[in-house]
Amino acid sequence: MDISLGIRNKKRTLGTTLSGSYIYGTDNSYQLVSNSFVSFNLYRTTHFALRFRPTLSFVVANQTFGKYTLRIINGRRVFVYSSTEVFDLLNTQLGFPISFSKKSWDVELGYYLNLPNAVADETNLKNTSFFGFSVGYLFDLSKKK
Repeated sequence: MDISLGIRNKKRTLGTTLSGSYIYGTDNSYQLVSNSFVSFNLYRTTHFALRFRPTLSFVVANQTFGKYTLRIINGRRVFVYSSTEVFDLLNTQLGFPISFSKKSWDVELGYYLNLPNAVADETNLKNTSFFGFSVGYLFDLSKKK
């Protein structure tokens, strides 16, 4: 189950959304995700636009960490399971997409950097990055007279 709230200025050059999710089933969990952007027109005409739209995202979530510990009980080796539940910042993402729009076409190429946050007993989390590419076409479904 999700709920989200977003706000942006009239020119759509600044904006942010906040989403909350509750995950249920065998295990229950919840998370909050914040996405913010600023948009710069690099070049624009009436039928063409080139934009740079950097983004900053935070993922705060409930997470359970489990581990087995070897213990000696009454002279026997026994694995004992223990778990820790945390609600904390899990990841920060920086995005640097450039988009090209012409008529009904949108093409976007971006570089994204994930900065994970170590929580509970985690250590040595590596930053990850990737390139994203998307192509979109907007179909006009309105009835024309």
